[in-house]
Amino acid sequence: MDIAAKKVELMDWLLHITDESKLKKIIALKLVLEKEAVAHTISGYSVDKEEYINMVKESDERISSGNYTTIEDLEREIENW
Repeated sequence: MDIAAKKVELMDWLLHITDESKLKKIIALKLVLEKEAVAHTISGYSVDKEEYINMVKESDERISSGNYTTIEDLEREIENW
């Protein structure tokens, strides 16, 4: 089945959905798929541009408030492992 036929089949299926909860899930999936991933977390979670900017801002705030670990502190912690 080519892509055009798959699209027609999907559109037909969508047109006949009567369960609103299924439709909400499909809309949520559409929103996720439309977001362009610009990065990934170490756990593999995709991050879009807006989320990435927010993550950077939060990191800057933590650094500005002194809420971070220096390399020296980390090296001392490693010695106790």
